[in-house]
Amino acid sequence: MRKAVMMGVVGLLAFLLGGCSSVPSDPRAVLEEKAATIDAAVQDLFETLAVAGLHEVSAASAVDTCQSEPAPGVSYRAGMTVKAGEDLAGGFDALVKQLDAGGWKSTDAYRDVKIDPARPMGRFVRDDITLDVKTGGASSGGVWYGADEMQLGVTIDDDCVRVPDGGYISKVEDLAKDILPRS
Repeated sequence: MRKAVMMGVVGLLAFLLGGCSSVPSDPRAVLEEKAATIDAAVQDLFETLAVAGLHEVSAASAVDTCQSEPAPGVSYRAGMTVKAGEDLAGGFDALVKQLDAGGWKSTDAYRDVKIDPARPMGRFVRDDITLDVKTGGASSGGVWYGADEMQLGVTIDDDCVRVPDGGYISKVEDLAKDILPRS
C-alpha cells in the first residue's frame, strides 16, 4: 500500500512538474520574438487609432520579471496613451469599430465590473495578442490624471520566458523603449 501511495505521489509530481517549461537555449531570442510580435501589434494599433480619428498617441514597452527565483522569467509588454478629448465614449466606440474591422474580438473580461458609460473599457484579442483599453485615467490623492485619455495595454499569451537564475533582466532591459509609429 505504501509503495502504491509513493508511486502515486511520484506520478503526480512528474505530471505537475512536466508542465513547467525549461529554460530555452537562447532566452533573449525568445523574448525578442515575443517583443517583435507585440511591437507589430502596436504598429497596427497606431494605424487603427488614426483611422478612428485618434491621433495624439504615444507608446512604450517594458521588460518585467514574471517569476521569482529559483525559476525566474522575464516578459515584454507595451502600453499606449491616447488623447481622446472630452468624448471618451465616442472615441472608444470609434476605436471598437476599427478594432472589429481589423479582426480584434471583444471578450467578456469586464462583464462583472460596473463600468461608467462615460468611461468605457474593454478587452480584445487577436491571435495570441490581448489588448486592454481603459478610458478616463485614474485618481490619486484626490487629483485626477489623464481624464481625457485612453490607456491601451498590449500583451502576448504565454508571455513569461524562463531564464537562468540570477539577475538575467539586466541582459534584456535594453529591449524596453519608446515605440514610434512607422513613417
